[in-house]
Amino acid sequence: MDEKQYMAGVFHRASASYERVGVPFFGPVAAELVRRAAPAPGDSVLDAGCGTGASLLPAADAVGPDGRVVGLDLAPGMVAAAEAEIERRGLNHASVLQGDAEQADDLLAGERFDIVLAGMMLYFLPDPVAAVRSMAGLLRPGGRLAASLLAQPAPAELELLGAVAHALAPYTAGAGAAPFQRALNSPGELADLLEEGGLEDVRCQDVVFEVVVEAGQVWDWLWSAARRASLETIPEHLRPEARAALESALPYERFVLPRTVRFATAHRPDAPVATG
Repeated sequence: MDEKQYMAGVFHRASASYERVGVPFFGPVAAELVRRAAPAPGDSVLDAGCGTGASLLPAADAVGPDGRVVGLDLAPGMVAAAEAEIERRGLNHASVLQGDAEQADDLLAGERFDIVLAGMMLYFLPDPVAAVRSMAGLLRPGGRLAASLLAQPAPAELELLGAVAHALAPYTAGAGAAPFQRALNSPGELADLLEEGGLEDVRCQDVVFEVVVEAGQVWDWLWSAARRASLETIPEHLRPEARAALESALPYERFVLPRTVRFATAHRPDAPVATG
């Protein structure tokens, strides 16, 4: 199984609890991503790696019924969750497809977009430059891409993750680690990536989101997104014991984590972007 299919499986299994464990983070980050992308009424938007719809839904509100929003995700559970929310809200101008952003041109029959969103996904990809080049090719000339990434963890989060790793070491290696293919820790790395992918006028800015995690939420929080990849290696019959070991080892009842998210916007040049 290749890296993308592996991560699709991880997020498929996380879809039932994604952003549903009482620790809001992805929703506020996605809303800020859409704000920075600035979709206007009537625009067309592609949300690559749409997840359960955290960016797709505010984008659909912004473009209105005269616009169009398409979500794309490899994880079937994420697609199903996003589709259910679209149907619940009656958003006839929004839809979701299961697929890879690098093959989106085939799925969308050559459609082009005013905006492409790439929220919290580029560092999971084995070849992010190829992905950016593909997404840039889906933009109309002059269209814009908006991306977000989790930057280097703050000391408070490193302390929590260190406690997790120590408590769960008897059960699994790399407990709590995020399976990033490429860290992209500096603004320069992200800007270089977008420029190498064929975009210009790249602008990056870091924004801090305060996340509060109670000790009793830590286990479920880790399982609700990408960090579950390492926890899934714990044999199922040992998971209750591992959870108890983790919760008894945590040094605080509450963790306040200032999580830095790096946002970037960039434009497709007026000349065509090479996609080969």
